[in-house]
Amino acid sequence: MSVTMLPSPAPRRRALLGAGLLGLLTACGAAPDNRPHGGPKTRPVAEIDPDTAVRQRELRATLALAAQYDAALAATPAPTASLGPLRAQLTAQLTALGQPTGSGSGSPAAAPAATAGASASTAAPVPAPGRAALAAAERATVQGREDDLLAASPALARLIASIGASGAQRAVLLGGSAPAAVPMPGTAALAAPALAALQAALAAENAAVYGYGVIGAQLSGGLRARASDSLAEHQARCAALTQQIASASATPAAAAPGYELPFQVTGQDSAVRLAVLLEQRLAAVYANGVQATAGALRAGAASALRQSALDTLGWSGSGSAFPGLPERSAA
Repeated sequence: MSVTMLPSPAPRRRALLGAGLLGLLTACGAAPDNRPHGGPKTRPVAEIDPDTAVRQRELRATLALAAQYDAALAATPAPTASLGPLRAQLTAQLTALGQPTGSGSGSPAAAPAATAGASASTAAPVPAPGRAALAAAERATVQGREDDLLAASPALARLIASIGASGAQRAVLLGGSAPAAVPMPGTAALAAPALAALQAALAAENAAVYGYGVIGAQLSGGLRARASDSLAEHQARCAALTQQIASASATPAAAAPGYELPFQVTGQDSAVRLAVLLEQRLAAVYANGVQATAGALRAGAASALRQSALDTLGWSGSGSAFPGLPERSAA
């Protein structure tokens, strides 16, 4: 029987990713004019973007990280081939976070006006770090983004979670380790968007379980062991998501009896390509989950996104600036 890894309009075919999760829109009407007839007009109070402070902190953290890469590249030109692409990811992330164009190469001295309040040490010369120091800085920066992840608006939280997943990839590429995973918390009540996010994640995980069964059959040695570990990981996630959805008095999405593969898997190369595709699409599902949730659920979705990004790295050998954000896949 065939298995579908790609979304399909056919009602009898299950999609890998489930329905896309859209942010909630709030319509605001104009406030009534209660001024006495002929009274003076009051000057409207400028609206303050609640994300402004979050963006400023994220820019400062990313600029500080970029400065360490710049110091390493300046001190030892030889590693440019390996560090250069990682540094380029930070440039793309600074732009996504709102750094004005033409503000410089991304050093602290080139910070936008909103970040001018950073400490003087941010703009001071940075001793050239080695790869281990850069890996540690990446890991610390990922962990430091956690508070902003919870404080940000849904759309910005999705971006921050993706940037954190990218940082975890760079930490591993530099020989370090990523922060520990955060499990999805159990809850007795789920808002509709959060429940939809968990159901989409469960549907994607069910498809991944099937996919890894196909992948493992085409591999041997260390790659087969990796596929076996991935299969067990996704089975565990399925069990956890099923229990969590059921505990909220909802019916968990059932696995389809079969899925159609996006392409034929006939050997090692196509099996690895399918594994990369599965993890990339799972990352996208969990990125949408970050946007649809809040609090501990958001932290759990961000952690799952980070793990899918690391699994993508494990299969492909390369990272990206925005894991889970297909609209930014060119970065």
